Amino acid sequence: MIDTSSDIKTAIKCRNGELVVKRTQDTTPYLEANARELNSHGDWRPYSGKGNMRKVAEIPNIVVEQWMKEGVNIFSPDPAQQRAFRRKLDDYTNKKLRTMPGKVGMRARHI
Repeated sequence: MIDTSSDIKTAIKCRNGELVVKRTQDTTPYLEANARELNSHGDWRPYSGKGNMRKVAEIPNIVVEQWMKEGVNIFSPDPAQQRAFRRKLDDYTNKKLRTMPGKVGMRARHI
């Protein structure tokens, strides 16, 4: 179990008359837990009777904060924000955040 209540550190300094806030978090425990969970899904099948909800990622808070700065609000119900969030999770550079194989993005719907 990862202690999320105390794993983010905040340093506030004054430089040239401006406040500078630096937030850090050791993401290693999250990434290691994600890798273990991802590797435990050897017999994964997309919709194998577990309902329509499944955990696909464990995202450290510091990453959520960074994405918010980039304009991606993972908590927003807005469809555009949800698409941006799914793109982030499907991006190869964020693969260590994933706990389930496959794509998160919606399938194309044919009319």
